[in-house]
This record gives sequence, structure tokens and C-alpha cells, in this order.
Amino acid sequence: AAGQATVEYTVPDNLTQYRVMAVAATTQDFGTAETSITARLPLMVRPSAPRFLNFGDQLQLPVVVQNQTDADLIVDVVANAANLTLTADQGLRVTVPANDRVEVRFPAAAEEVGDAQVQLAAVAGDYADAATIKLPVYTPATTEAFATYGVLDAGSVAQPVAVPQDIFPQFGGLQISTS
Repeated sequence: AAGQATVEYTVPDNLTQYRVMAVAATTQDFGTAETSITARLPLMVRPSAPRFLNFGDQLQLPVVVQNQTDADLIVDVVANAANLTLTADQGLRVTVPANDRVEVRFPAAAEEVGDAQVQLAAVAGDYADAATIKLPVYTPATTEAFATYGVLDAGSVAQPVAVPQDIFPQFGGLQISTS
């Protein structure tokens, strides 16, 4: 129709919803309209990681692989981690039905304190997507303390100190005080 304009824009290829608003005015009339559009890829990989980990945690890192096409896809999903040990396969092959999604899990263990980073990628023919996540790995919060009391009037006293079992040698220490 007369007076209509078509405008094309390229939007980023991440999963985002945009709200589009249009305003038109003439000397006598004023009008507005709005709609929303969702940007997405034909194949998307979406990690669903916890917000944080504690040192020593073991987890199943869930990743949702979403197929936005009208055909089934055979998808290769791979993971690469820093400061997080992937304890099983770093690559999986799954079939994702048309317009559906499949969850895959990567077993992992938090063996060092700091920030863990995981890179994930999914590939199916010409389609691909990738994501990177970071999550903190916190220091264990439990400690053990004990005290021994006695009197030293003469001579010396031997106090045996045994190393506790099941400790993390990279944390804590031994502190001795006398009074």
C-alpha cells in the first residue's frame, strides 16, 4: 500500500527477544505500532550450569542442545574446561529431533579453587553454535581445631600431633600457641 516502508536490519545471532516500536506522524495524524521478534540460530547450545562450585564438588554439567530447523539433526557436542576436570567424554553425538531440544551432561569435578571456565560447541553440518561460561570455585569452609591443657611444673611434656585423615593439603595449616 502507498506510504508503507520496509526496513531490514541484521540482528545478533544470540537468543534474544527484541521489541520494535514504530512511530509515524503527519501534519494531521499520529500513529504508533509495536511488535516483538526473537533472534535465534538454527542450532543452539545453552549451558545450564550452577552459579558456583565448592572445591571437591562433582557435578553433571547440563547443556541443552536446541534444533530450530524442520529436520532432525545429528549434533556433535564438545566441551573444553579450564580449572575444572571433565571426568568422562569431552565429546558426545546426539540426535536432536526437528524443532525440539535434547539435554546432554558432561561429568566434571572441581579440583582447584578459583574461576572455572567451560567452552561448549555444537556442530551439525553447516549449523554451529558455541558458548563459554565462568563460575567461581570456592575454598572449603570447614576447619578442625582442638586444645590440650595441662601443667608444666618441672621437666617437659610430649604432645603427639597426628595428621588428620582425608585432608586437603593445599588448605589450612598447623598453628601452635602456648601460654
